[in-house]
Amino acid sequence: MNKNLLNGNLWDTDPELFEIIKNEKHRQQSGLEMIASENFTSIPVLQCLSSCLHNKYSEGMPNQRYYGGNEYIDEVEILAQKRALEAYRLNPEEWGVNVQPYSGSPANFAVYTGIVEPHGRIMGLDLPDGGHLTHGFFTATKKISATSIFFESMPYKVDPKTGLIDYDELAQTAKLFKPRLIIAGISCYSRCLDYKRFREIANENGAYLMGDMAHISGLVAAGK
Repeated sequence: MNKNLLNGNLWDTDPELFEIIKNEKHRQQSGLEMIASENFTSIPVLQCLSSCLHNKYSEGMPNQRYYGGNEYIDEVEILAQKRALEAYRLNPEEWGVNVQPYSGSPANFAVYTGIVEPHGRIMGLDLPDGGHLTHGFFTATKKISATSIFFESMPYKVDPKTGLIDYDELAQTAKLFKPRLIIAGISCYSRCLDYKRFREIANENGAYLMGDMAHISGLVAAGK
């Protein structure tokens, strides 16, 4: 490999790519981001992402890796797990946490594959009603999300008159559909969810209840 590529700066080695990054920086600074799950990453996080940690394979779980030389990667991941449990005030004797998913989509899929059999039944809020693609969205002609390909999905809806989730209809549909998993989560639904009602409906049908709290996780950690 060219030594200059290893030791040079991005603006010298690839000015075209650097210009694109500058344009994105300007877009972020000059616009107003209204996506709840986006964030302006802090300088310390950016420094970690661009550190030598980026060079290492770390497949598997801490202390059970497929590659050698992961002793310090293990320390980083265990520290992240510890801090995540502390952030949500969870007892490590009762709870575990996986900090490996890169985003909410693979995190959701990991849950589905862990507790729902292939082509098992799931229920999530329909995408046009404020749900997320990974909650099983499909159209009359195409299965848009991988979730709807590998699992059988039945969406629940909002009441067209009020714009609020119709929990009574959800309860009736769940009785007929008998889902393995019900997803209490949203993407662009601005009201609070009735988690107690979700829990009751799941219990009535012997279903797992999954809370997809990607957009409100900061509020949960802050106790709000």
